[in-house]
Amino acid sequence: MAPGSNFAGERDQKTFKLKYEDLAVYTGNFSESNYLSHFQFGKLYRGKIVRDDRTLTVMVKMWEILEKYNFERGDNERRLMDEIMLLRHEMHPGMVKLYGYCNENHNLGAVYEFNPFDSNNFFNLSVDGFTWLQRMKVALGFASLLKFMHAPKCSFYKLYIVRNLDCAHIVVDEDYNPKLCDFGLITGGIFPDRTIYIGYIDVDSFYQSSSSDKQDVFTFGVILLNLVSKRVYSADDTITRKEVDVVDWALKKYKKFLKLLDKTSESERKNIIFSVVDQNIVAESDFEAADEEKISELVIDCVRGKPDERPTMKQVIKSLLKLKSVKKNANFLEVTKRVRTCANPKSA
Repeated sequence: MAPGSNFAGERDQKTFKLKYEDLAVYTGNFSESNYLSHFQFGKLYRGKIVRDDRTLTVMVKMWEILEKYNFERGDNERRLMDEIMLLRHEMHPGMVKLYGYCNENHNLGAVYEFNPFDSNNFFNLSVDGFTWLQRMKVALGFASLLKFMHAPKCSFYKLYIVRNLDCAHIVVDEDYNPKLCDFGLITGGIFPDRTIYIGYIDVDSFYQSSSSDKQDVFTFGVILLNLVSKRVYSADDTITRKEVDVVDWALKKYKKFLKLLDKTSESERKNIIFSVVDQNIVAESDFEAADEEKISELVIDCVRGKPDERPTMKQVIKSLLKLKSVKKNANFLEVTKRVRTCANPKSA
């Protein structure tokens, strides 16, 4: 049977090996109209696989050799093979589903069964396109995935640490469910320990010889900060040395808040709150005033300098579920599903 002749729900666990010309057909020869966004090691495209009278919407990821990174021969090939192994081995609603891959004449690509949002540039959506509840849906979905990745799979496997978490590696579907679409620097689990980092870097752990789940907690905190503050930047910005460090901005703001508290009388302290939430979000009808300081403090907890002082992803999810707006909108946010998939992702 020719590659791609079966669609989701009709085929087994086989992953199709595709030709470069197949990917070109799916994406209209990688047309500008099908371009979605970039990720750290290449580009993402919308695609369609047409068979007879049926159409499957997909997302195509193409790796490139980028001068801004110090590539070694075979780096992208290894990332592709690692991703194939991971997506065959682990399943979670927050992970893209692999349809097929291409490794032909240095053309490297992966095809995912995924229907991306019409305007899938996560950077732009995080700034202008998300409502408060949609932001919380992304946060809960992403937190659920990380909790699953950090859970022990068996006694002889280390925890999975994703490490190169970045807004560029998050895509959302038409229902605002987040998917992680790049695992190129993952360590633990079925993979050996690695020391290279490209992403939102936890500086305190950068020089350590081993990885920790608290590194992912830090980078989750950065993404959560991006979502609530509308201050979004890519890990590429750290390479070009742009002055856009949102973590530094948030920590400085928190220090000023603590100094202000010290100068304020006990009776007046209740009128002072710490917030990194964009005021346009605060003005939304679904936003609850009681959540402003709670979500801001959760951000600070996640990006604390000492890893031991950061919460686990299990604790992060508990904090998110305690938000008043999350409780009031549990159905829209699919809270029951998020909690269930933390423990048993195959049940979703």
